[in-house]
Amino acid sequence: MASENKWALAAICVLCWAIATSLTSGYYYYQYNDLVSRLEKSKASINLGIDYGNGTRVWFNGTKGLTLYDAMLEAGWNVNGTSYGAMGMYVKAINGVAESAEQSRYWGWWSLTDFGWAHGGSACDKYLVSPGETILWYYSYVDPATWEMTLPP
Repeated sequence: MASENKWALAAICVLCWAIATSLTSGYYYYQYNDLVSRLEKSKASINLGIDYGNGTRVWFNGTKGLTLYDAMLEAGWNVNGTSYGAMGMYVKAINGVAESAEQSRYWGWWSLTDFGWAHGGSACDKYLVSPGETILWYYSYVDPATWEMTLPP
């Protein structure tokens, strides 16, 4: 009789655990879907530009995206990069213009602030854009000794 009570108690514990796990999973599934739908609705409209470093600068004003990478794709850019997981994407080429180690020219993105251009501090696929923000991708010279990029003109 005592062993029957142990099995009944074990079955009740497993049933309670299954109910709690199901409710928790359902809650987080709902929260995730709610967050995704809110993020999709809140895609920011930004001013996105590209400067090829040869005097050609093109603006894509009113481009929408959640991340800078999303906005680049929304603008119709052909982006070639390598993803480094949690570190983000390293952009090697935009619209067929590839980095050049021989010429020390690389792609970097810059955000316009009240004090001028500020270099982007994160990977483009990790950076969440803000409404009305002005961002410029600049194909610039990088000093091989210091790794400092040239500011956009």
